[in-house]
Amino acid sequence: MKENHDKILLERIVESCGRVARFIGNSEFSDFQKNEMMYDAVLMQIVNIGEIINRLSDEFKEKYDYLPWYQVIGMRNRVSHGYFEIEEDTVWKTVKIDLPKLKKQIEKILRNYQK
Repeated sequence: MKENHDKILLERIVESCGRVARFIGNSEFSDFQKNEMMYDAVLMQIVNIGEIINRLSDEFKEKYDYLPWYQVIGMRNRVSHGYFEIEEDTVWKTVKIDLPKLKKQIEKILRNYQK
């Protein structure tokens, strides 16, 4: 049962990463800085991804402990609770480098579920 639950959550993470990619499209950092709606939409997806990861089973997170689960959760906490002022360049790096990498790794795990 947990395995199916984790699979569904992984699919949601991939979906949220895809949304972020669509939101930013071919934008440059300067576009991202100027577009409040894009920035806020991206932050919301970062919060969503962190929430979803929180719901993955501990067994799953331990099995795939090479993935940055706790870093993503930490980013989610900073965004949603305002522990620190989030810098736009940190968010930009996250959406341009970290989330695509996470998405690719999760898609690979999901392909194994299909077998």
